[in-house]
Amino acid sequence: ICGLYPLFIFMPLTREQKQNILKDLTDKFSRAKAAILVDFNKLPVSKTMELRRNLKLINAEYKVTKKTLISRVLRFGHFKDVDLDNFKTQVGIVFSYTDPVATAQSVWKFSKVNETLKILGGFLGFNWQDRDKILVLAKLPSRDILLWQLVRTIATPLSGLIGVLQGNIRNLVSVLNNIKTKRS
Repeated sequence: ICGLYPLFIFMPLTREQKQNILKDLTDKFSRAKAAILVDFNKLPVSKTMELRRNLKLINAEYKVTKKTLISRVLRFGHFKDVDLDNFKTQVGIVFSYTDPVATAQSVWKFSKVNETLKILGGFLGFNWQDRDKILVLAKLPSRDILLWQLVRTIATPLSGLIGVLQGNIRNLVSVLNNIKTKRS
């Protein structure tokens, strides 16, 4: 499987395999709006497949490869402020191609249920964000809820204005009715 480094195979990769993985990772980093690094140590294969299925639904992708290859792509791709050698664990990458918030939410929810998967940090654009910033991103409401809140915020003063104007019209009609009844 291109781009994956199977954990059960301990044979060294050939130069050609490494170059293919580097091309694949470079392409994925260039297309991704965000990339979240995760620690997947001791995550069962069945759970990994479940994570991949969940991410595929939101146009995101999970890849596992050697840290040295990821480091090489990051170094030559102008990504800043991260040294994978600081992570003393296995590192996987979740690439988000459309909505970084939905991807962060999906990974965060999955990690709450499967405690063996841990968020390490990630990239928004070329900038490194630590774990806490990724969690803040994950806890944002969805895009649809944010749009609904925006519409509600804009509509609330308008509905208040309409209520005030209708009240004035009702009062005018009431005054005119009172005048009419007094004259008759």
